[in-house]
Amino acid sequence: LSFVHDITNLMPRMLNSPLAYPEALADLWMGDQCEGLDNLRDYYLQRVKQLGIMEPGATRFTDKMPLNETHMGLIALMFPDAPLIHVLRHPLDIVLSVYSNHLTHGFYCANALETIAQHYLLVMDLVEHYRREMTLKYLAVRYEDIVDDQETHVRRILAFADLPFEKRCLKFHENKRYARTASYAQVTEKLYDDSRYRYRHYLKHLAPVIPMLEPVIARLGYSIDG
Repeated sequence: LSFVHDITNLMPRMLNSPLAYPEALADLWMGDQCEGLDNLRDYYLQRVKQLGIMEPGATRFTDKMPLNETHMGLIALMFPDAPLIHVLRHPLDIVLSVYSNHLTHGFYCANALETIAQHYLLVMDLVEHYRREMTLKYLAVRYEDIVDDQETHVRRILAFADLPFEKRCLKFHENKRYARTASYAQVTEKLYDDSRYRYRHYLKHLAPVIPMLEPVIARLGYSIDG
């Protein structure tokens, strides 16, 4: 869903602010903008309603737009009770995946390994800033751990979101709904491990960015294996 990104573009007009996002958020603390967050939240929910995202009777839906983590602060302000589930993956696999796909978003960073790595580091630094400065309902989950033990980590995610476990969650590939993402083909298959640590086949080519990524690789509990 692109609604959060849309709000960042519309924010100056919606808040009647001369400032662009994120500086325009400072206007929310002005006396005449006490309903500003409500307006932003209402816009998001109205777009959800217009596109029929939620089925009748549903109380939850997921917004897994890539780069939502760059707006984690805004999301937490609009929806302070929303669980934020951050799926992590080995940084070298992320760089390789971005480089291998023709992405239409990402601030035009995807054409060179170095700029992909720089962008990734900036995003992760921003996430750490949000976590340090704000009270977030945040859960980090490693993709590799889900592949290793799907049920345990699905249960962990659902418990974090205050949802009961259902066996259907382990059979996502049986869902007939079309996924309009780069992973549209994969989500119709059972969970597989072919993409886990794929970077190992390309270490020689990834060598220029390894020194840049080594600190965050270690911080996330990963290692570099040949």
